[in-house]
Amino acid sequence: MNEMARRSQLSDPEMLRTRLMELLRDLPHRLAHGSVGEQVGDLVQVHHLLRDLGSSIGAALAPGDSDSGRARLIAYFRAQIGRIVHTDELMIVAGIGDYPRRIRELRGDHGWPIISGLAVRDLRLLSASPYALKKVPAGIAPDEYLLLEDRQDHAAPGRWTAIKEMRDPTSAARTLVREYFERFPGHRITAEELRYLVSSKSDWTSAVRDLAASGRTIEGADLEGTDSPPGIFVLKD
Repeated sequence: MNEMARRSQLSDPEMLRTRLMELLRDLPHRLAHGSVGEQVGDLVQVHHLLRDLGSSIGAALAPGDSDSGRARLIAYFRAQIGRIVHTDELMIVAGIGDYPRRIRELRGDHGWPIISGLAVRDLRLLSASPYALKKVPAGIAPDEYLLLEDRQDHAAPGRWTAIKEMRDPTSAARTLVREYFERFPGHRITAEELRYLVSSKSDWTSAVRDLAASGRTIEGADLEGTDSPPGIFVLKD
């Protein structure tokens, strides 16, 4: 079977665990005496069972929509709110290889404030205050993610549509960020939106600082917003 096309199969976790343990029990002998093809085939079975077990555990978090990899993903994120989640975890829980697209859908189509490790790294450029920086995870990798809050923003899909219209590599980050905030005053704008707006660069951080320094009130610009976790910004005026 083509591994890239295979979706994890949902089943009883205890049954899957039992099958996995049986396979692992016989694996040393089979690896020692089987042909190369047989050895690889056995390891593929172990890999499939591990993925199926992970997906079945994820399905328990989303009993109403357990067949959906996207539903399992957001259920897992919500169970790990505010915690750094590695892509290995997401691959296991989702049971699909195309989880990055599902994450983009969760952000852009469903309004979940999920930001990448790159956006979290950018946040650390915003403030020199040691107290503020303690609120931002350190050592996060680019392929890790963070759900900022257990709160779905139903206005986010409209903003992501606007980003695609506004995004222009030839425009200054300062101009794009200002126009974006002014277009959506009072909205809970995420660091991931701003990063994508300026063509996936870190320039948005200096643009936010400049906008705040100009006298505009942006909750979260100093990473100490009273109503927002670090990574969410609200233009108040």
